[in-house]
Amino acid sequence: MNVHMITDRFSMGGGLEHIFQVVKGIREIDFRIFAYPASSTHPAESERVMSKFKALNNVVLDDGGYVPGSVLQNKPDLIHFHHLLPLFHFYKNPFRQHKVPVIFTAHGLHIHKYEFSNQQWFQKTSSRIKYFLRFKLEKYLLNQVDRIIAVSREDELFMQLEYQLNNVTYLTNGIAIDGLGISDSVSRTELRKSLNLPVDCFLFMTVARFNFQKAYDFLINTLGPIGEFLKENKVRFILVGGGAEFDRIQKMVVDLELSSFVSFLGERTDSLKLIKAGDVFLLPSRWEGLPIVLLECGSLQVPVIASDTYGNREIIRQDNGILFKNLDGPELIKVIKKAVNGEYDWDPLIKNLKREVRQNYSIEKMLAGLRDIYNSF
Repeated sequence: MNVHMITDRFSMGGGLEHIFQVVKGIREIDFRIFAYPASSTHPAESERVMSKFKALNNVVLDDGGYVPGSVLQNKPDLIHFHHLLPLFHFYKNPFRQHKVPVIFTAHGLHIHKYEFSNQQWFQKTSSRIKYFLRFKLEKYLLNQVDRIIAVSREDELFMQLEYQLNNVTYLTNGIAIDGLGISDSVSRTELRKSLNLPVDCFLFMTVARFNFQKAYDFLINTLGPIGEFLKENKVRFILVGGGAEFDRIQKMVVDLELSSFVSFLGERTDSLKLIKAGDVFLLPSRWEGLPIVLLECGSLQVPVIASDTYGNREIIRQDNGILFKNLDGPELIKVIKKAVNGEYDWDPLIKNLKREVRQNYSIEKMLAGLRDIYNSF
């Protein structure tokens, strides 16, 4: 079988990592992956991402984009989209008929973006209009697809009820639970020393791209009023990743005089070690699809604090982590202080999260489900 995988860009993040795990795990299928380079300003990022695939003998990489003619040229048996933008380019001409079966994996529904408008009336009105237009567009596009894969139950229900789709299959993301390569025998202190992290501080770790979805702006604004508490308790926030809002968030930290408490590490290839080196992993996102990083936290046995929003609450519950009300600064401050003051009993939460990941989010379970879907065509 010849499957063409289509995503937007060869950039670091959960989407490309998911595709890598699929291609690596289903060796009996020949894959060709289409996307544009990460960006003209970060050419090395594309090379780092693409280099992971080059050791696999069942995949060809094409960084020339995803125009329909290129995607269809090699006569695939099946096309599997992982991003809405290339799906739009594939179906934007309603008079062009494609005879190849098409699958779309919804790694989160970005229509949720328009639920988070500012308070001014004209911004709210603009968001409502954009929501309406995107709703119509997504409903049209997803009705063209033969099969949709929803990675969370909330997204499955949304597409079934709101878009009135009957071609949605729930299949969650998965990870190689015992294959993350971080030994439990290495102490947190040793890890911090090897990573040049402060040994004697309480570290909150966040690994995510810098964009509106991940809510770094909300996090930094929340920390502004508690600088004295952070100083007295030697608290540091380590932010790992890059993206469109990286420079703006750095400026916010300087303007709010938080540079002593917030460190930016940029894009890293050792993010799993960084996660393991932290005291708590903090994910303040406005919304998510099904965040692989939280599955990694479960496998690494790292405590999690996350916003109570789409995707996060699919994994994190009262018995395996801490959820705070989405975009609620005062509540997040309370949670941060309780964590620093040792008021949470993390041991049972960590154990429950690892059990949850092992039972429901293994790479083997995900690959078996995807094989069944591919074979159905």
